[in-house]
Amino acid sequence: MNTLFSFIYSWFFVAPAYFCLWIISNYLLDDPLLSFLFFPFALRIGILIHTQLKYWIAIYLAEYSILLLLSIAFPANNYVSIVLLGLLNIPILFIFKKYYFGSQLRCLLLQGLLITLLSLINALYFMSTAHFYFTFLVSFSSAVLIIPICYLIYYFLFEIKWLPLTSSLIRKPISLRSKPIIIYLLLFLLNIYIQTDLPESFNRFSLFFLAIPIILLAFRYGWQGALLGILLNSLALISTTHHFSNVELTDLLLTLSAQTITGIFLGLGIQHQRDLNQHLSQELLRNQYLTQQLIHREEEIRKEISRELHDEIGQNITAIRTQASILKRIGKTPEYEKLSQIIEQLSLNIYDSIKGLINKIRPRILDDLNLQEALQNLFIELDFASQNTHIYLHCHNPKNRVLSHLLEITLYRLCQEALNNIKKYAGATKITINVNIDEKITLHIQDNGIGFDLSKINHSGLGIKGMKERVAMLGGKFEIHSVKWTKHQQSGTSIFVELPWIN
Repeated sequence: MNTLFSFIYSWFFVAPAYFCLWIISNYLLDDPLLSFLFFPFALRIGILIHTQLKYWIAIYLAEYSILLLLSIAFPANNYVSIVLLGLLNIPILFIFKKYYFGSQLRCLLLQGLLITLLSLINALYFMSTAHFYFTFLVSFSSAVLIIPICYLIYYFLFEIKWLPLTSSLIRKPISLRSKPIIIYLLLFLLNIYIQTDLPESFNRFSLFFLAIPIILLAFRYGWQGALLGILLNSLALISTTHHFSNVELTDLLLTLSAQTITGIFLGLGIQHQRDLNQHLSQELLRNQYLTQQLIHREEEIRKEISRELHDEIGQNITAIRTQASILKRIGKTPEYEKLSQIIEQLSLNIYDSIKGLINKIRPRILDDLNLQEALQNLFIELDFASQNTHIYLHCHNPKNRVLSHLLEITLYRLCQEALNNIKKYAGATKITINVNIDEKITLHIQDNGIGFDLSKINHSGLGIKGMKERVAMLGGKFEIHSVKWTKHQQSGTSIFVELPWIN
């Protein structure tokens, strides 16, 4: 039953459209038979290649119904040639549909081949009664305009996954993009004005203006937008044509064909470039996600190692110190006492080394303190006070946004590495650290040390390279500027880091 209703609806849809397009074609060409090879021919081919085989009968019945009505109204014309030509297209279209699948570029190229082949057949078939090239141009120009439009409608109706209309979408506001609509409407009206009222001396400019809406729409919506621009241009050209001599019709058909082919390929090129950029952006986001997961895993491993060092080695060192104390008490000789003191001192040295190693592997202080307090504790550990170095820390977080552990530990490690370098090499007396946590996370470290040559960090600056790599893995920005000390200018190093928000 559904097939029957679809069959009837198809007939009622195709028959009026076919008849209207024949009227427009006959108005332009003033040839009842040749008019069938213009828009009606393109409409039939465009519908057939996007319709299942079981509905082809409805399409052909609609065409033959119109031919029957026209044969009754105009009995002088012989419509048998149109019927035979339509039947001749069936095996070609049947073979074509077997290969008509794949990407949009493939489908459009296949359409081009089919249009050329069928236009040649039409021209050869009517060669005895009409001019070969003009018949070919009539078929070709309408087909390159109408068939991609049929493909576009088919693509929007059956290829795009539409969201189901549910109750959750009722309250969602509808945003009408009025600005592009107004711009393209103005371009369309301006196009008509230029085609009708521009002096003949500016004819070349009018042809140039035809390309502007196509380029704009192609840039915004790809080949589909270019096709819309071509359709608007075609309407403007056809509606402003005043005379229908063969020369003017040939110019019109050549213009339609040229702008259609150029616009579609321009739109395809822009769309391909846009798809490529989108694919690269997705791959970049995927790589950033994998990098973040890798850093998370690295921190987990560091946490496990530091816990093992703290629990196992720390307990063993405590046991060694206890045994050394027992040895000192039971020995009661100078040799035993000296030996126990050596063992105790060595164990203390090992404990200090392990503690420093644990702090390098993973700063456990971030488990108990916030970032600002952890950085202040880092200043105490590095003992800048003994070098008469003054540190000014400014943390700005106006919205009290909470950093993830990954961002906290990254900022801490960047400050730790930078301060270690300043302590070892810079000889600075003043260090300023600004941490800004807002829409962006920024870190700025400035010192007044002796500076260094940035060109040498590629060979020896492993710490700075590590900072760069850590920031790059998170998708952030890292900049470093340094002015080396001379007698004539002040020196210092400045590091600027910008990090994205990461959960």
